[in-house]
Amino acid sequence: MKIFILISFVFLSLPVNSRLLDKIAAVIDENIITLSQLKRIQSNLYARKKISNVIYQKDKYTDVEIAKILVERFLIREKLSEIGYVINDEQVEMQIKETERNLGVNRDYLLDFLNSNNLTFDEYFELIRETLEFNIFNTRIIRPLISITEQEVRNRFYRENINNKTLSFKYTLVDFYINEKELGASLRKNLKMVLTRFQTDGILPHKYRNVKTNLIERISEDGLTSNMKNILKHTDEGSFTKLIKIGNQFHVFFIKKKDLVESELFNNAKERIQNVLFYEATTKIISLWYQREQNKHYVKFF
Repeated sequence: MKIFILISFVFLSLPVNSRLLDKIAAVIDENIITLSQLKRIQSNLYARKKISNVIYQKDKYTDVEIAKILVERFLIREKLSEIGYVINDEQVEMQIKETERNLGVNRDYLLDFLNSNNLTFDEYFELIRETLEFNIFNTRIIRPLISITEQEVRNRFYRENINNKTLSFKYTLVDFYINEKELGASLRKNLKMVLTRFQTDGILPHKYRNVKTNLIERISEDGLTSNMKNILKHTDEGSFTKLIKIGNQFHVFFIKKKDLVESELFNNAKERIQNVLFYEATTKIISLWYQREQNKHYVKFF
């Protein structure tokens, strides 16, 4: 009887102990992510990044960061399922064969590569599935939310070249001005903020009723003071300058248009800047999307 009890105790204890050795690292709804899963990914992270740098972008991750990546993959897969996209095994196999053809390698070569990088074929197969899912998610869910304007591209270009003395600009300005006597110190301090709000709601407070406007079109930098040149150069298109005193008047200029006199440099940089801005916007929107979707689920990291 004692022997039976002892054997029963050992038998019952083994599964419990084996489960205790594999700690829970994160939970999303009823899905558990274990510490061994994270350690396994850590062990072949180099290969994962080489195969799918849209998912694994960094050389090093903490365990929590990898757990977050796995949670994000779950959120993407669920979203795609909602809109009718399910990446099946046949599609994954087709993608793998296409990759083999593009690289000019056969399956044996691929298996040798995976083996030498501590990655099983099953792990590679699922990584390709996740990559396909992410690409569809990016195309169908995220890209429609992003619009990069010409003004954003120009403003980034101007900021990148702010110290380039060879650049010369032409401006279309809306000049908001008022006599010095009609603008006390407190009103002077808030003029730019009032004009910025006025641009949105069309309401100009009564105490600023004497502000006048003048449209100045296609003015070059020739003849401008060095201070005026510097202020205009450091102000983005679509923005107001700081308050400037000229003679006995105070001016705030709205930069309606800001063009390079010689635009070849801008044209050469335009596509690169568009790509940079698109990447930055994509990263920001994806992060916000993950936060919003995660709030719809029970998610906990340990």
